Amino acid sequence: MNPFPLVVLLSSFVWVQAQKPPKTWRVSERPILSIGSSDAEGPELFGSVEGAVRLSSGTVVVADGKSLELRFFSPAGRHLKTSGRRGGGPGEFRSISVIQRCAGDSVFVYDAALFRMSVFSPDGAYSRATPIQEWMSNGLPPYDFWCHHGGVLAFVHRTADRPKSEGPLRHNVEISLVNRNDSVISLGTFPASEMYFQAPAAGPRHLGKKTTVAVGSNSVYVGTGDAFEIAKFSFQGERIGTLRDARAPIPVTTAQVTTYIKEFIASRPSRVNTSRYEQYFRDLEWPKVYPAYARLMVDGSDNLWIEEYPIPGREIREWSIYANSGARMAMISLPKGFRLLEAGRDYVLGVWRDQDDVDYIRVYRLVK
Repeated sequence: MNPFPLVVLLSSFVWVQAQKPPKTWRVSERPILSIGSSDAEGPELFGSVEGAVRLSSGTVVVADGKSLELRFFSPAGRHLKTSGRRGGGPGEFRSISVIQRCAGDSVFVYDAALFRMSVFSPDGAYSRATPIQEWMSNGLPPYDFWCHHGGVLAFVHRTADRPKSEGPLRHNVEISLVNRNDSVISLGTFPASEMYFQAPAAGPRHLGKKTTVAVGSNSVYVGTGDAFEIAKFSFQGERIGTLRDARAPIPVTTAQVTTYIKEFIASRPSRVNTSRYEQYFRDLEWPKVYPAYARLMVDGSDNLWIEEYPIPGREIREWSIYANSGARMAMISLPKGFRLLEAGRDYVLGVWRDQDDVDYIRVYRLVK
């Protein structure tokens, strides 16, 4: 079955897979930068890290979802400035959904509660709000976005379709690009991330497929997780390639579901009603197989990173790295508890959470 049934294939080729085994990359044994502390007060104590980016100067910008602030740190980890706060005025947030480095070193922050994209300069000053109304589809604001520091943005739009019955659901949605001249180009219609409807609301499906996008220097990658297949598009909206790998689906076992439930409940605040969560999970219809992959990312050398779907109970996070030719050039395993946010030419940046559920920003040296 074609995972992209509604996309018109204008001109496409299948990337050739590597004939030799991929290399093994790794990260430094210790982080070269760590920001945060369970004993800290002030800007070094994070309530909940929603994202972080590293600018070309080495400055690290951290979005704290609890305080709704952007905190700027020097390459050595010294706090430089805090921008933004809770509110509805210019440079303020009701939520921080996504933070990305776009258009050089500008920091773009999407607030899904206000349906607004705020832009901050590299020194932390509020610059402007982008005209997101011009990027709407069906009169609805975008759901998620990705970008490249070259200035091209990619959006996953929302759908006006309503659930017809309780259980798993997957609508079709449009994905579009906003080019450097603010022109909007549609890449077509794709299956959205899987949701699960239980009256009166729908939320992300547990262990469900997610539609993921990555923007490179001259192309965009789109994956839906149905099969190990990634579509590659030009900035003009033409589909120019497809990466495929013959991988057998991995079955979801009862033991793994049990582990997932335990880990999920353990990650909730201690005041939650555990029995209510357990009843909720008992009523769910679980997927029979895992998604083909979890996320896509483009690194500082324009290679495509594909995250292997994390199986409950497995401690490491594995990524496969593909060259522009489509060859799988390397694999890498990341430290336990480390959630990758950005891959540079010679570093990786992400969030590490300790046993007390305190978030830290860590940067590791990338060893190829």
